[in-house]
Amino acid sequence: MSVLTVAVVVALLCGDSASAATDLIHHEVLDENGDFLLFWTYDGAQIELEARVRTRGWVGLGLSPNGGMPGSDIVIGWVKDGQAYLTDRYADEKALPPEDESQDWELLSGYENDTHTVLRFKRKLQTCDVRDRVINKDTQRVLWAWNDRDPDDVTGPAYHTHRGVRSSILLRNDIEAESLPNVIRSHDVVMTNTAIPSKQTTYWCKLVEMPPLQTKHHIFKVQPVITPGNEGVVHHILVYKCHINPNRTAAPQEHPGHECFTPNMPLDWKECYQGNLIAVWGIGTGDLSFPSHVGYPIGDEDDGGQVLMEVHYDNPEQKEGMTDNSGLRLLYTPELRQHDVGVLLVSQSVDHALVIPPRAVEYNVDNFCHQECLDTFLDEAGEPVQVFGVMPHAHLLAKKMRTTLIRDGVETVLSSDDNYDFNLQYIRMLEEEVTIKKGDTIMTRCTYNSEHKTEPVYGGLSTENEMCDSFLFYYPRMSLRWCESHAHPLNILGFAGVQEIGSEAPVFIDSIPIVKPANMSNMTYLDVVESIVWGQDKAQQYSQHLRSGNFVSRCGGKMQTDGDTILYTKESLLPHPTVPAAAPVFTCSTSSGTVGPQLSAPLPFMAVMTSLTILFTL
Repeated sequence: MSVLTVAVVVALLCGDSASAATDLIHHEVLDENGDFLLFWTYDGAQIELEARVRTRGWVGLGLSPNGGMPGSDIVIGWVKDGQAYLTDRYADEKALPPEDESQDWELLSGYENDTHTVLRFKRKLQTCDVRDRVINKDTQRVLWAWNDRDPDDVTGPAYHTHRGVRSSILLRNDIEAESLPNVIRSHDVVMTNTAIPSKQTTYWCKLVEMPPLQTKHHIFKVQPVITPGNEGVVHHILVYKCHINPNRTAAPQEHPGHECFTPNMPLDWKECYQGNLIAVWGIGTGDLSFPSHVGYPIGDEDDGGQVLMEVHYDNPEQKEGMTDNSGLRLLYTPELRQHDVGVLLVSQSVDHALVIPPRAVEYNVDNFCHQECLDTFLDEAGEPVQVFGVMPHAHLLAKKMRTTLIRDGVETVLSSDDNYDFNLQYIRMLEEEVTIKKGDTIMTRCTYNSEHKTEPVYGGLSTENEMCDSFLFYYPRMSLRWCESHAHPLNILGFAGVQEIGSEAPVFIDSIPIVKPANMSNMTYLDVVESIVWGQDKAQQYSQHLRSGNFVSRCGGKMQTDGDTILYTKESLLPHPTVPAAAPVFTCSTSSGTVGPQLSAPLPFMAVMTSLTILFTL
């Protein structure tokens, strides 16, 4: 659903009563038709929600471990004869959930009109009830449902007539503009009647002309403009700022663009990937507003007046005949802010060096931005940088994601999600900015579940492949654009008994020659990996093997001093903190004393999201 559509739905359905929810600063439309609106606010102890649903029957809202009914924490309410009712329930199976012995949701108010039922209720974030889901900063699978009839006095709520699930982050730190600039301009960077290919994964590129600017401006807000009906297919969008090249192959505005990285795409369009990211958007994300002291620069000395838009179409049903005009609306102003925004990608290399063994319940992959690389670009910048937002990105097997900083051996968490969902590529704005300075190392960890797979899953562009990325939003902007790392090929192959590989590094890891032992010299890289008899124990042994061996790290950026693109490559061990970040511990007091972690720590629901692409793909 487009931003405009959401705004219209909220305005029309809420009408004059919208003022009643002005204290509820967050809201989402849970269904595609705009019939179920959810408003909420929270503090450090509790959350308060208001459901506004187009029905005069019962309304249900739940928190699920995986998007299904079993194991879900559910609240069902209704209004009958002017009286509002609310019940706290727990689903053991796909059936009417029985009422919970501990009624932890508290009804605050409720009413209905000719078209809608409105219920407001609240709950502690941590109730100490083992049947209640802990509400924290992880992605939540929010169930919604309703029936157009009130519950029967004897049999209770009838089977739902409408239901669905939407991933959301309830405890979010959205940035609302404190004050808008006096002069606001906008420009749409969008596709033009692009035919979406009838295949699962497509990366589509289009070169877009920007408005001519005589002076530097700042982008202060980015809004998605998604073609109605394509919300589930447009997975993410990247916009790269092209450097000056008066001879770059141009295309008229009505040109639909080309599939990225194919012979049809002009070679000089690829130059734009060497520019900085202007905007990043992923499915499930709404508007992106920058803090009031930062903005993304356009119209400055290195602006070529063009941007390259890359859209990832995820079309698993391989539908035909779909046309797209989606993109991003850039709001900008000549009223400059204090700092220029930068976006840094920290990722695992997107190739067969990323191996997710099959039958693994929790398989960890670590990548990092080496401190020597950071030091080089921080030296040039002349000052530390401040991170204010993080966007994690991986694909379907990822269940947890975490971005951390290691300084003097001490690990600090920038962002973490123990319930990651590929269908919610959400930018997490930090409650407090984090300083990155010389000597620091940035780490990203992805945790995958591949227990249903029978073959390894490799890194790659397709949704069926995997990635492990973090986009860091920071200021002031430095020249560094990306960092990536991967286990050294000999580290990977050594697990299967390879003793020596060719000394000359090939362009592709698949082409690495195996030298010793002699009986493996006729095998390819993939032959070796796929000869391993995988199982849960073997997968964990492989993970530990990689973590104790050598890694290759690379980074790149356009240095201001000489204008050249700098590539930095180093071989080293994987960084390990001497003081790991402490896991969050939840405890609660009861009449019998303090409840231990088995009652209060996040349940499996929290350990199962709200990404996007990598610098050259995503």
